[in-house]
Amino acid sequence: MVELIGPAWRNHLAGVVAEARDTILVAVPFIKYEEAVWLCRQMDPEIEITTLTNINAEAVSSAALDISALRCLANISRSAKLIALPNLHAKVFVADETAAIVTSGNLTRSALERNIEYGVVIREPTLVRTIRQDMMSFARIGRQVNTGDLAELARLEKKLRVADAQVSRSTAFKRRFNEILQRPQPAAALSGQPSPHAVFREAIQFVLRQGPKNTTVIQREVRQLRPDLCDDREYFLIKGKPYGKTWMRRLRHAQQYLKIKGLVRYDPGTRTWALTRP
Repeated sequence: MVELIGPAWRNHLAGVVAEARDTILVAVPFIKYEEAVWLCRQMDPEIEITTLTNINAEAVSSAALDISALRCLANISRSAKLIALPNLHAKVFVADETAAIVTSGNLTRSALERNIEYGVVIREPTLVRTIRQDMMSFARIGRQVNTGDLAELARLEKKLRVADAQVSRSTAFKRRFNEILQRPQPAAALSGQPSPHAVFREAIQFVLRQGPKNTTVIQREVRQLRPDLCDDREYFLIKGKPYGKTWMRRLRHAQQYLKIKGLVRYDPGTRTWALTRP
């Protein structure tokens, strides 16, 4: 059996990990401490866990990878193994030979809850066995990291992050890079592209696929998807007087349009919006 999973897939991962009785394999390049702790709580402490990741200075200095997270996973049991594999980009979780998740998401809060991720849960034994064998073949070409290595890496971690934070010019360039992607596009550049109203309609339906939500939550999640269309400095004016932010007004119009078309419904009791066909 194959099940598709999209954003907010934490519960799917918890379910797969809880199914394991003997072994768990985690293969992801980025791991954060809080999520490593959370993952360990989902499993039997005596289970054999193999963690395969890409340990490199850039990932650590940018805080994409926490050494404390690796220590957590490496110390959960006496049989735990931590393998460093350069260039690892796969994101795979395998429980025994019964269930596997192949996804675009890392073991981070952003990936589990906020990012636009996609993947599959697989429970077909033959296919799961093949996935596990492939991941273990990757592990065999990696370098096993021991507790002494981790202790040295932990001492260097803070120094790396302090050094990275002091590169102010780099920070300014990154900020400018993001600003370019988020600034409103000129009218000429929008020719042939969907209108903001059309984009808002698609975005509303996208966020409601995860379940009913009130307008405040819809606004927040749509803004995360398309910050360039949600400029707080732009107000809707009537006779020179401001009547709310333009992007919020457009979003409300998009909600009403979808309601009229019968694609979404509003529940006044819970004050939430939902898809008419989940």
